[in-house]
Amino acid sequence: MSQRDFYDNAIIQKAYTAKKLLDLAYLIQGQVTEVYAHKGMIFPVSCSSTLLCLGKRGPASVTEVARALAHPHQTVAQHLSTLGRLNIVATRTDETDRRRVEYILTDIGQTQAVYLNQYNVEAAEVFDRLNRDIGTDLGDVLDIAMAALSNKSMADRFWDLFELGSPRS
Repeated sequence: MSQRDFYDNAIIQKAYTAKKLLDLAYLIQGQVTEVYAHKGMIFPVSCSSTLLCLGKRGPASVTEVARALAHPHQTVAQHLSTLGRLNIVATRTDETDRRRVEYILTDIGQTQAVYLNQYNVEAAEVFDRLNRDIGTDLGDVLDIAMAALSNKSMADRFWDLFELGSPRS
């Protein structure tokens, strides 16, 4: 079954909106991987926000990066591990709290952060042009959708339409 066949039904098109968003994310990530390589960026696209965070805030623990990005701790730990294998980050023990491990950018990491910042300026323009092509600001639409779901969850939306009340009542 092709992707087009999968989404051929109007109900499926609506019900699988989240899958289509994920498909879009994978499509962009795959296409940007080529751009990263061309620009000398040696890290996976998926690690970009972790690198950006360390580049902006300086040394930080896994927990601090996870909080700053609102990402799961395990995901950030995996990204930092990947960045470590690429010699983009190193670890050091916090001198004031010997239990705390901080991640810092290496010289390679600082260069990669510069490349990422240059990419981000260009990517903003590319997304501006994509927004003009599709007739809406994709980032704004996603922000609006996330805000609406923060105000009223998908579960609550189901309960309102199909159940007598939320399981929380």
